[in-house]
Amino acid sequence: MRSLFWKMFFGAWITAMVMVVAAIYITHFGEFGDPLQKDRWEGPALFREVVHNLRRSRRHGPDHFRRWLESAPDKVRERVFAIDQNGRELLGRPLPKDMAPLFESLNYRNRETRALVDKKPTVGFFLPLRSPDSLRVTIVVGQSKEGLLLRFLWRNFWPMLLLSMIASGGVCYWLARYLSRPLDQLRAATRRVAAGELDYRVAPGLHSRSDELADLARDFDSMTAQLQESMAEQGRLIKDVSHELRSPLARLQVALGIARQKNVRLLDTELDKIGKAADYLEDIIADVLSLPVAGGDQRPLDDVVEIQSLLEALAEDLKGEAGGKSVHFDLRPGAGELLVATRGSSLTAALENILRNAIKYSPEGGVVTVTTEHSGEHCLIGVIDSGSGVADGELEAIFRPFYRTDTARTRESGGFGLGLAIAQRTILRHGGDISARNAPGAGLCIEVQLPLLELNEQ
Repeated sequence: MRSLFWKMFFGAWITAMVMVVAAIYITHFGEFGDPLQKDRWEGPALFREVVHNLRRSRRHGPDHFRRWLESAPDKVRERVFAIDQNGRELLGRPLPKDMAPLFESLNYRNRETRALVDKKPTVGFFLPLRSPDSLRVTIVVGQSKEGLLLRFLWRNFWPMLLLSMIASGGVCYWLARYLSRPLDQLRAATRRVAAGELDYRVAPGLHSRSDELADLARDFDSMTAQLQESMAEQGRLIKDVSHELRSPLARLQVALGIARQKNVRLLDTELDKIGKAADYLEDIIADVLSLPVAGGDQRPLDDVVEIQSLLEALAEDLKGEAGGKSVHFDLRPGAGELLVATRGSSLTAALENILRNAIKYSPEGGVVTVTTEHSGEHCLIGVIDSGSGVADGELEAIFRPFYRTDTARTRESGGFGLGLAIAQRTILRHGGDISARNAPGAGLCIEVQLPLLELNEQ
């Protein structure tokens, strides 16, 4: 039982039930707790029947009482015992435990007595007969307190138990729900914050409470607010630094152009290295500046793009880059138009990053397969390269900024780990989803799901 709600519910319910049962037992203990109380003495009809036959036995002898016992029902014979003056039980039965002292106490002077036999109230009679014989008879006229308790439970306890179960169950359910609801809200908030919704708050939903759980909710909101502010500051810092780097980079490129104009052949190799380093730094800065900052860009999607046409245009634009590695595109469009809401060129840049990534990791002469299809209210885009794929444990990590699956790759082949991170954040802002898997017989497959825009409904 892993649910805190059910642990609290059943714990409180069982505790309440034990208290109810204990209260019932204590309240009614007087009914069967004192062996001298009259409520414990039962069987007036049996008592009268025994006395009547004892009187007849005074005239007709012990045989009359024996014949009556033999003809009596079993439940009567179990409660009535008689012995003659020689100490033999009339029906030859063994006497119950603790009954012998009661028989011994019966005599001419003590013709009637009461005692407990096996914890049951019992009456004993001494009957002198007209003959020299005598008859000693005992009647078990009541039950033990254990028997009375069982009888009480059977007759009265179940209705009371059912009533107490309903009453205590309702109260305990309300109490458990009252205590566990804030924990459910905190759990949901934790999941949403883990998914990137740092602006989600719990405390407004618990404004009517003033207990420790409300304090925990406020502390949780304070933590997420500080985390949101910290991440926003980090994003702004990265972009500010990137902007500041562009100025010296521009001066470096100008100086590099001037140096090349001087046509000093001895420095061509070094100038080429400087140029490549400057281009690499320019690419990093451009990607950092295009990386969306969490919670900072919430502009509406006010434009529309047709996915298949967009992918064809991007493939045409990237033919030159793909041709350098003899990589070609295999476009497999689906049926019909696939219209998606977007904003500016953000979706174009995201898909371009995915295609560039596929070209980069495809070998010489490889193929990049691009598929599109209509699935319900979404369109599905698949981009499959012909590389070696990615380890299963890294399929989610490749969407983290600056993550590389192979630290030994060179800058020319491995990039710097921002393309898929940019694509993921852009796709999520379009209400879509992006994932990666290893395609059988091929390389890495990037799957994008975007909500379709149905213009005919307007």
